[in-house]
Amino acid sequence: MEHVSQGFREQLRADPRLLAAWVGLSFAAWVAVSWVIWDGLWAVASPQLWWAASWRLAAWLVVSFWLLFQLRHRPPGFALEGRLAWSGGHGEVVSTSGETVRGPVRILWQSPLLVGVSIDDPAAGSVVLWLTQRRLGKQGWWRLQRFLILAEH
Repeated sequence: MEHVSQGFREQLRADPRLLAAWVGLSFAAWVAVSWVIWDGLWAVASPQLWWAASWRLAAWLVVSFWLLFQLRHRPPGFALEGRLAWSGGHGEVVSTSGETVRGPVRILWQSPLLVGVSIDDPAAGSVVLWLTQRRLGKQGWWRLQRFLILAEH
């Protein structure tokens, strides 16, 4: 029988569905803010239409550049590939490029389909990982769920 003291080790893979969900949320935020800028709360006409249009255009450009930045710099929690090791409240992730993040682990979210974990590295800062069955594989996901259940007791 497994014990929580044995820890958890598994390979992290990319999950296209998780990345697609993140991209979809980013686009939804862009559409919502674009609507507010062009037709929403600022739709009240200004005495000088060119002034209002200039501010709206500038705000929309800022939001559009934010979206481009988001799409180019995916958060590591959604896309990081490598090896995850977790034992005794401490975790370590070694990416495929060789970068290592290690430190105390906090569970941010736990559900049957998604687990959010934060590793707080004093040097690199906090890294949030979103774990799914596709990222860990079926056996890895089962081992993670078992590890979390054993860690609770």
